Amino acid sequence: MAARANELPVIEALHEYNAEAEVLSADLIQPLKETIKPRARVKLLKGGHYRFKKASPFRFEGIISYESGYTQVAGHPSSKRDGFTTLVTSVVEGLNVLDVVTADRVVAQISTVHPFFGTGQVPSVTFLGTRFENLRIGGHKVEVHRQLDILGPKPSESDSYFKDAGVQSRISAQYTRIAAANDLVNEAYPKDPLALNGHDVLQCSVVDSVEGSPVPPFGHVIDLPHFGKIFLGELKVTREPSPKPKEEADKYRFKLTMIRLKMGCLAQGNTTAGTASTNGQGGKG
Repeated sequence: MAARANELPVIEALHEYNAEAEVLSADLIQPLKETIKPRARVKLLKGGHYRFKKASPFRFEGIISYESGYTQVAGHPSSKRDGFTTLVTSVVEGLNVLDVVTADRVVAQISTVHPFFGTGQVPSVTFLGTRFENLRIGGHKVEVHRQLDILGPKPSESDSYFKDAGVQSRISAQYTRIAAANDLVNEAYPKDPLALNGHDVLQCSVVDSVEGSPVPPFGHVIDLPHFGKIFLGELKVTREPSPKPKEEADKYRFKLTMIRLKMGCLAQGNTTAGTASTNGQGGKG
């Protein structure tokens, strides 16, 4: 049936939603061996809708604790009728790791809009609510300068995020700052960003720089003596090409981890706080 003059045409298309979030998880080795499974983990149904989970106060001895938090995921057709919207949020409040890394509030938030199948492949993405409130490292209040536009506006369909010159330039600038820390470079951020950032993977940060750290930071990375490495606002974007391009779109995933700790002195182990990820896939109706 034809659309009226003041209405947009109805496009027959399907969309499979995918989003999940967690407040905190950890794998500790010393001084106690303990695996802390994802707290307040929530996952969106394939058909979309909304899910919310509250995080009750949590403490593991005197090593890791938080006062509260929540996670939420939502998926629905865009109100602008330009595709399908997905929202995912992870909030942790009163975070405390060994009285070294503390924060009043940490928010990871991702929102994407996937176009209708047949009208494009590349989703737009924003990190609008993402932030740190009163983040302290070793008792020093640090100011985190965000770069929420690290991916910029949605690129043209022919370029995607993986070939867009602006995206590559901004990520290369981040890698240059990190490259000053030789022992950090080989772990996740090679000197040559193209060694990691191929056609289907981008790894960067929504944090541009940090001020007030007790030691000089390397972009979003802080190597704190007697504690370990602190990574802020890490973002990983992946693309999985569709084996049936005439029937379904490529899968894009955006994963944001607000705090990742690789501890190796006062305690040993890995911790993540404020993790959100989303992707989705359109197909023929």
